[in-house]
This record gives sequence, structure tokens and C-alpha cells, in this order.
Amino acid sequence: MSRSGLMVIDPSITHPEIASFNKIVEACPVPCTYHLPVMSDLDSISRALSNSCGIIILGSAASVYDKTNWQPILGEVLDRAMINDIPVLGICFGHQFLASQLGGKVEHLWDGGKRRGTRDVNIKMNSLIDSDRICNLIYSHQEGIVQCPDDFEIIAYSDMVQIEGIGHTKKAIWGFQTHIEASWSFAQRQGISPEDYEKANEHGTQIMESFFKEI
Repeated sequence: MSRSGLMVIDPSITHPEIASFNKIVEACPVPCTYHLPVMSDLDSISRALSNSCGIIILGSAASVYDKTNWQPILGEVLDRAMINDIPVLGICFGHQFLASQLGGKVEHLWDGGKRRGTRDVNIKMNSLIDSDRICNLIYSHQEGIVQCPDDFEIIAYSDMVQIEGIGHTKKAIWGFQTHIEASWSFAQRQGISPEDYEKANEHGTQIMESFFKEI
């Protein structure tokens, strides 16, 4: 069976990120499917995998340390994607989930308090991004990766977070702590001004477009 669509997994436990998904659909060159495993159909991500040419795992208020029934299923999907060389992009929680699932370590940052805003992120040239650059991006999180998994390298860092981005050394798998996919709706809920969103959206879109070229 040919793989023809991008599977967007929204692990939201409170507020489905429909606006962010619609933003992805508008920019992505292939059809996209939306999956809400926690709040709707848990099994849809397993069913859709065989027809997926790429996977994006979005953010969530969940923690990788929560004892849930859906995270093991998501882990199985990730493992199968790796075996079948399906490109994967993890964002915020998705970024942390990649690391935790593949042997890295995630911990609370800043004494466990959640922080929101925009910050400058230093991105190093890697298999996804073709040059060093500094991107101003939106963030909203309280946990972060503190130890990179084996076979991954750190591809981005900032003054606030040492591991802002990770990339697999052999496979098309990347993760970013910041919300490179953020919609204006999401940004408003984080208290981001229109001016700051415009700048962050430009930089985030560039990274997203780089991933779209891999699928």
C-alpha cells in the first residue's frame, strides 16, 4: 500500500488544536489526517499508519510520566514508524515523547513552573535545516529534555533550554521544544502579541516547510 498522507497526532487532554492542524493542512503538500487519541479515537493512529508518509506529534498538557493507556499505543506507532522509515516530527510534548520513548530523559524545568512567551533559539545546521540560524519561536511548557537519546544529536539550544531540538543521526526523526506550528489562536492563549506572533510564525513556518520536504 502506498503511503499518501501526513498523520497529525494531537495528544491534547483539554483543548484540541484544530486551528494549528488547519494551518498545517494549508501549508502541507500532501493530504493530512487529524487524530485525537486521548479525547476521541485511540485506535485511529494505529489504523492510519500504513497509509502515512509522515507523522507530526503535537503538544499536550500531558506529561511523559503520566500513567495513561494512550501513551504506550503512541509509543508502538512511533516504533513502527521508525522500522518503516516514516519521517517523524515531534513538537513540545511530541518532542519530549520522542526522547522519553527512545531512551532519553525528560524532567521538570524551572522548579516545575510553566513558562510561556517567545525566545531566540539557536539552530545548528543539520539533516533538516541547511544552515545555522537564530529563530524567535513560541514556547509554553514546564518540562524539557535533559538527556538526549542514543543515536540523536542536539540540533538546537537557547539560553533557557539546553536541548531545544533533537535529530536522529540516521533516520528522518526530529523534535523541537518550541511551538513551530503555532496558530494565532494558540498564540493568543499564551499571551503573545500580534507583532511577536508574526515574527515567530515566519521562523516556525520555515522549519515546518523543511519537514514537509522530507515526506
